[in-house]
Amino acid sequence: MTRLWKIKCLLGFIIVTVGVFFLYSCVAGRGTMEHKFDLNEIQADMTSLADSTPAEYPESIRYYFDYFGLSPEDGIEGAEHLFGTFKSQGFDIAAHIYKPAVSKGTVVLMHGYLNHCGQLNHIIQYLLSQGYAVCAYDMPGHGLSTGLRGGIDDFEKYSDVLDDFKEVLKAKTEGPYHIIAFSHGACPVIQQLLDNQEDFFDKVVLCAPLVRPVQWKKAQATYRLYWFFKKDVKRIVRRNTSDKQFLEFNSKKDFLHIQRVPLLWVRSLEKWNAKIEQLSTSEKEILIVQGDKDSTVDWRYNTKFLEKKFKNTKCVMIKGAKHELFNEKEELKNKVFNEINNYLGLSKDLK
Repeated sequence: MTRLWKIKCLLGFIIVTVGVFFLYSCVAGRGTMEHKFDLNEIQADMTSLADSTPAEYPESIRYYFDYFGLSPEDGIEGAEHLFGTFKSQGFDIAAHIYKPAVSKGTVVLMHGYLNHCGQLNHIIQYLLSQGYAVCAYDMPGHGLSTGLRGGIDDFEKYSDVLDDFKEVLKAKTEGPYHIIAFSHGACPVIQQLLDNQEDFFDKVVLCAPLVRPVQWKKAQATYRLYWFFKKDVKRIVRRNTSDKQFLEFNSKKDFLHIQRVPLLWVRSLEKWNAKIEQLSTSEKEILIVQGDKDSTVDWRYNTKFLEKKFKNTKCVMIKGAKHELFNEKEELKNKVFNEINNYLGLSKDLK
């Protein structure tokens, strides 16, 4: 091997190393934690959602609610809060159901990659205040749900879990049903719509939806190289919101923070992209809400792809907003909520 060839190999390795860490800093976008959380303790105290009794939640569960702003009192007093697990695809899925005394329908919320229901607290509170029942669950490998942390071997399982959650909703809530899916949470919704499986939800809102992350081509090359000698990579800090308090909390105080990103998830995302590219178009009406300062997902590609696949698409750009649309600074967050408000048929704008 010549000296020139060795230099080229070394430079190539450096380039792909930078590439893979850049990808994970974009999709994950967090730092290291100062506070440790005993995930097993809360999971041990959780019971079946079917047997949920709010008055009997143990102290650890109540602490979890209070810490992440998930108590119904944080949104609207008098809302019943059901919390527990349901079985799906071999996972124990942690789920929340908030039921006001009178509701105008039910909204399902889907969180993003490496996120969890605790990061949906602002939009949960807002929708409750508008008279909607609100339901959400931690996706497999996220939050309080079981599964490989941050990983999945097939995105089809995300879609299957959503189907199983629909059955839970039918027994616990009333329609009409709507869904608001953020980032990675949009993936199972997109797949079901393009598979023509989805007729459950009336209104569909995709916020900063993930199809491809930024630097996707580079990420594909780098993950294939790393696949042979690494199973995961460290999550790196990424400033994906203008809200400094959220960034501080999320990077240093979030109990459910996932610190490493499995390469298995990247491979599964690649396979999922190949699948949805081959699926036929859909006539379903959807609303896309997207920040123009988003450096996490490749939003220019993603919005064009979705507009091509969904013939009845409305795309609203939020000027100045980054990726974490539900956790942006107040002015931008309110703009996002107002767009959702208008689409769902709500009446009162935020200032």
